Amino acid sequence: MTLNERALIELIRKTDRGQAPGLIRGIGDDCAVFEPGSEPWLISTDTLVDHIHFERAFHPPRLLGRKSMAVNLSDVAAMGGRPCFALLSLALPPDLSGEWLDEYVAGVRAILDEHGCTLIGGDTVRANELMISVTVLGQAEAGAVLYRSGAGTGDVVMVSGPLGSSAAGLALLQKNEEARHQEWSTGQWTELIASHLDPAPQVQLGLVLAASGMVTAMQDLSDGLATDLAHVCRESGVGALIRADQLPQLPELVAAGRYLAHAPLDWILRGGEDYQLVFTVRIGSVPALQALLTEKGLAEAVEVGEIRAGAGVFLESEPGKEQEITFQGFEHRGEQ
Repeated sequence: MTLNERALIELIRKTDRGQAPGLIRGIGDDCAVFEPGSEPWLISTDTLVDHIHFERAFHPPRLLGRKSMAVNLSDVAAMGGRPCFALLSLALPPDLSGEWLDEYVAGVRAILDEHGCTLIGGDTVRANELMISVTVLGQAEAGAVLYRSGAGTGDVVMVSGPLGSSAAGLALLQKNEEARHQEWSTGQWTELIASHLDPAPQVQLGLVLAASGMVTAMQDLSDGLATDLAHVCRESGVGALIRADQLPQLPELVAAGRYLAHAPLDWILRGGEDYQLVFTVRIGSVPALQALLTEKGLAEAVEVGEIRAGAGVFLESEPGKEQEITFQGFEHRGEQ
C-alpha cells in the first residue's frame, strides 16, 4: 500500500516532540519558527540519491532512516555543536509501500531522539528515484566552534576510532545477494556491515573536544582519511604526515580484505562514510586530552601522525618511506 502526500506528512508529523529549546512552532505551518539565542548556529545540508549515495536494496528502511540523518548529525559533531532541529525532504518513487515509509520514519525518529534533535519540517514529491534531502541546524558554545582552518605545525593528528569499516562493509554487501545473507546470518562481518548501514555520529565526543581547548581543527571522516585530512591541511595552510602502522582498524578488516582480495589499507585511507572524527591537538596536550575523554566515559582517541610545514598529506608506510595521498579518497558515483 502506498501513501498519499497528506498521509505521509501526517506520518512524519508524528516525529514532532512538541517542545524543544528555541522552537516556537514546528511542523504544521508554511515555515517552522525558532528564536535564535546568543550562541552561534551551525547549518548542514546533504542530498542522498538511490544508486549514487546509497543502495536501497542493501539498506533496511529503518537503518536508511537513521543513516540519512547521521550524515548531517556528524557534520554538526565535527564542528563541536549539538544538533537541535532537522528538516527532511523526500522524493519518492511509486513502488515504495506505506510499510517501507513507516519503517524509514521510525529510523529517523529514533536517531533524532537519541541526539535531542527535533524534526521541524520538510517536503515530499514524487520522482523516479528515491532522493533524500536533510538539513540539520545545531548550536555551539560561543567561541568554541571548531573549524578546519586551525591546525598548526607540530599539532598531533588523531582519529576517534577504527577506519575503513564502512567501505569494507559496503564491499561485502556488493559482493552478491547470496553472500549478503550469509554474512548477516553467520555474524562474521556483522560489525563491518553495521558500520556502513548504521553509522554512529560522534556528537558527544565532538562537544567534549570543542570544550577542551586542546583541539585546533576538526573534520568528520565522510570521504576517507586521505581526502578529509587534506581538507584540514588546505584550509590551515599546512601539511600532514600519517603513519600506516598507527591507523586503527577493526580486527575483521584483515579477514574481509583476504575474503575480497582487497588491501585493508586502501579502505582505511580512501574508503568513505566512517563518520569518525579526525582532529588536531596542540603538541603536549595529548595526555591531558586522553584523561579528559576517560573522565567523560568516552574511548581514547588514536594518534596517527602530525601536522608539519608545507602542503599535502603523506603516508609513511615504513620509516623514511613516504608517499603523497592528498585527496585520494572516496567520491560518490556521479559526483563532479
